[in-house]
Amino acid sequence: MTSQPTPKDRFTALDTLAVVRELRALGPAHLDKVFDLPAGGWSIVVRAAGTGRRELVFVPGRYAALLTEGPQHAEELSPLAKELRRLLTGATLRRVAEPGGERILQLAWGRAAEPSEILLILEIFGSGNLLVVREGKILAVARPRRWAHRTVRPGSEYVPPPVRSDPWTLGIAEIASELERSRTDLASTLAARLALGGPVAEELIARLGWNPSEAAAPRSSEFAPRLHAELARLVAEVGDHPTGHLYFHDATPVDATPYSSGRWREVAGATEADRATFSEAAHEYFATMIRPLPTPEDSAATQARESLERLAAQQRAAVSELAETIAALKGRAEAIYAHYAEAEAALARSSSTGDSDAPLELELGGTKVSLRRGQSPRASAQEVFEEAKRAQAKLAGARGALAETESRLARPGAEARPTVRRSMPTPGRQRVHWFEKYRWFVSSEGAVVVGGRDASTNDLIVKRHLKDGDVYVHADLHGAASVVVKHPAAGAAELTDTTLREAGQWAVAYSKAWRAGLASASAFWVTPDQVSKSSESGEFVARGAWVIRGTKNVLRDLPLELALGTISYESETRWTAAPPPAVRRLGEVRVLLTPGEERDRSEVERTLARDLSVPRPLLQSLLPAGGLSVRRP
Repeated sequence: MTSQPTPKDRFTALDTLAVVRELRALGPAHLDKVFDLPAGGWSIVVRAAGTGRRELVFVPGRYAALLTEGPQHAEELSPLAKELRRLLTGATLRRVAEPGGERILQLAWGRAAEPSEILLILEIFGSGNLLVVREGKILAVARPRRWAHRTVRPGSEYVPPPVRSDPWTLGIAEIASELERSRTDLASTLAARLALGGPVAEELIARLGWNPSEAAAPRSSEFAPRLHAELARLVAEVGDHPTGHLYFHDATPVDATPYSSGRWREVAGATEADRATFSEAAHEYFATMIRPLPTPEDSAATQARESLERLAAQQRAAVSELAETIAALKGRAEAIYAHYAEAEAALARSSSTGDSDAPLELELGGTKVSLRRGQSPRASAQEVFEEAKRAQAKLAGARGALAETESRLARPGAEARPTVRRSMPTPGRQRVHWFEKYRWFVSSEGAVVVGGRDASTNDLIVKRHLKDGDVYVHADLHGAASVVVKHPAAGAAELTDTTLREAGQWAVAYSKAWRAGLASASAFWVTPDQVSKSSESGEFVARGAWVIRGTKNVLRDLPLELALGTISYESETRWTAAPPPAVRRLGEVRVLLTPGEERDRSEVERTLARDLSVPRPLLQSLLPAGGLSVRRP
């Protein structure tokens, strides 16, 4: 190789194959627990006879690794981690699919009492994803998405991503054909056409001593046999129990491989360190590239700054537009004065023809002007000057506003953050949003969720606010409120199972389950086209009730727990009662609530109102019906 190798930034197909070999070497393994990782991703704990406890660490879009000692786990379980535990705890790993040339781990789990297997699919390519599939249907997914050829959502049929050719099984003739059709260099052809990715393509070129910039097509018949043989050697070197190799360049980590790398061997300043398994090397390498998830305070500061930057861009555009308008107005007025005689003559000619109320449009000295009939050109020019003066006043105000925004942007980050106050803001000073007439909360992903307070508002939120792209959620109990999850604004990230489970948890909290003192309950979600007032013949649909048709997507084991606290919404502080993760993400949890003794309700309300400095009527509007048990976060 004649150029510096590219440091690895994500898993390759060969890395994926190495982890598959490590998983297969475990033999039958039982899934014990699932944990979230603090910086994103999951740790899946398994136990196998002879090898004991292992952790399969998975970070979407980055890497996977099978470790003896896993990284630190997050303190709390996300809704997805809880669902994975419910679906997979105690299941046995029966097989691990061959990945071919893809960056996908597909693990088949089963239980003796259940005839169908559950597939745990870890997609490492792109931004990555995690899916649970049974009998062809998606049960859970980390990141719901939709493409023209593929929908990834709970309840949808599972459609695999488009499959590329498997480079490890291609014959010489097939390799030659791909090279011959190429119109680019060797490095690009091996990386893209043969689906090897950049690091593996560079590795093969380094081992074979080729020039990466050389065109692939002219010598395709010569390259193909050697490439076929080297691919086989590379896979054989990975073996059934891959060892790990870490590479550093001037003490900076640059690669982790399941083979001894040739592309770093001749690089000055590059060093190699061996590890017992490839997974150890991969985790050690990729963990240095994972940034911790931002705290709620950091997210709020970032959002506030981005909002200011958008405002500044809008103000700059307004200043520019006003300046152009003023210049154009002055140009028209000056053109009238510069061609005054011509303007008078044109008005005189038009006095006997046309509508006397319509302005006279003409071109003076290359500038289009408008003259009012029945008055002098001077009066028309003066009107244009007056209009320019009004625009000039607006321009001065716009420039002042822009200067203030730019001044705020120039301050240290703390000044740009929205203020979260611990006491209730003065109600008269806040803007009232449309959703505040209902029960509401904002999910940890920023989605507005609304629910009915009674039969009337149950009807109203569906009729007025359930639109295409929204989701309808309902506790699996008679008489529960209708809940609508509003679709995110254009350009915002798609909502995931996290928001759906938070909406389900919120729905069961405001249902009969709370007053009954249950620890958990179930809910379901459907799309808007499944919600109707039309009943079957002879049936009656009561006020506030709706008919649900088609398959319900069930959300099981939802805890009856709410957080009472303050959040920042559009730079204003509001009290809310919502699932704890949603409040933590957007603000501050003051107390945690679970069902309690109903006879103590009044005393609990008085204590909360006093301790939190919240008006009791506001507190009552936020809390579910029934007893309250309070604990500090």
